[in-house]
Amino acid sequence: MRNITKILTLALATCVLAACEKEEHVNGGTVNVKGAYVLNEGNMGPNNASISVLDIDSAKIDNEWFKNANNSRMLGDQAQDMVLYGSRLYVTVTESNTLEAIDTATGHSTQVSMGSLKPRSIATHGGKLYISCYNPPCVVRVDTTTLAIEDTCFLGSYRPEGIAIAQGKAFIASSYLASNIYSYDDKVYVVGLDSFKVATTVTVVCNPTPVVQLDNNTIAVGCIGNYGSIAANTVLINATTLGTTTVGIGSTKMAVYNGKLYSYSAPYGGTPSYAIISADGSVSDFPFQPSIGGNPYAIGVNPSNGDIYLANDGNYRVPGDLYCFRPDGTQRFKVEAGRLPSKIIFITD
Repeated sequence: MRNITKILTLALATCVLAACEKEEHVNGGTVNVKGAYVLNEGNMGPNNASISVLDIDSAKIDNEWFKNANNSRMLGDQAQDMVLYGSRLYVTVTESNTLEAIDTATGHSTQVSMGSLKPRSIATHGGKLYISCYNPPCVVRVDTTTLAIEDTCFLGSYRPEGIAIAQGKAFIASSYLASNIYSYDDKVYVVGLDSFKVATTVTVVCNPTPVVQLDNNTIAVGCIGNYGSIAANTVLINATTLGTTTVGIGSTKMAVYNGKLYSYSAPYGGTPSYAIISADGSVSDFPFQPSIGGNPYAIGVNPSNGDIYLANDGNYRVPGDLYCFRPDGTQRFKVEAGRLPSKIIFITD
């Protein structure tokens, strides 16, 4: 497995030469994908979160990449989010209250304590990280050079989840009360990046959780519902006017490809469903019905060729499997990842 790390380190050399922090563009031009990072969330308590590195050409995966690069140190307890920005991977580890800043060339990580904030989701802009946090409900701005918290924007009483940035604003899902996990909000906070204060809120649907930037002017919000009388849904927000479009189907996780959302809805105790959502709110069928041996837990689309990647949850007891399908649904390969593989980031040159 160590050979995989060497191969991908060479593939990342171009990224390292351009080591300055720079903005990632949505679907920006032709890309050449060498591999993928897979964030394995891990179970709560056992400290078994991890990062895997996948070599797409050979269909081999190194599930010990982070551990081997950091003197056998584990990633921590419940890794929540991961972004690739400049020459680093940034990972929030909620129950460990840490932020990891990982050099992609070596895998070596600088661990930053987040106190008792319980960091959740990350967005990037202008050389800064914007991280939603549970305790207290807030968004912090972190400088990628110093890795220090520069400013804090306090939110309301509900715990924030997903965050995305467009048109100079951060959009943060307001999900549920810490004191009552069955009390859900239906708002998205809008925070101006210049003032770093809450400008307003946008009403969506009950229990908003994942938030992604669909295009330069569209934010997509997956609303989980209340697991009963209020069904899951997806809401698109115009980042300029703050107008909304309710799609009519749920999105538990979403990936952006060619200006469209590839999403799945995995209702508790129900059957997963898959769909493609356009920026105007129209819905089209997924190109095939995936069979992944369990409930989906992550989705990604290879920006170079449209291959669709899906990971299952391993029934929360064993490592999850990562599947790669061609756009017509033909399975290219399946590999075993870590515990609860939750996010896929493609490595490009």
